[in-house]
Amino acid sequence: MQKKILSDQSLEELKITKKKYNTQMMIHTVLLLILTVAAVYFTMTEGFTIFTFLPIVYVPVFIFALFKLKRTNDEIKVRQRHIFIQYKNK
Repeated sequence: MQKKILSDQSLEELKITKKKYNTQMMIHTVLLLILTVAAVYFTMTEGFTIFTFLPIVYVPVFIFALFKLKRTNDEIKVRQRHIFIQYKNK
């Protein structure tokens, strides 16, 4: 299945995409929190291990997901602003 570019999606599709990305961000946030807690725990008990660096490795994935959500929100704002301007000019 090929993903549609944000500019090719309708406003309703963008809202569905936003909900999907919000859910993904909640999952990423919980996972990053769990990784951080595990890293602190293992660092305190066993010293520096691979678990110490897992949150650092996972941060780019979290940031990428955050940027996808931000781009979707920006596209929705642009579309809503355009619709509002058209409605206002009538």
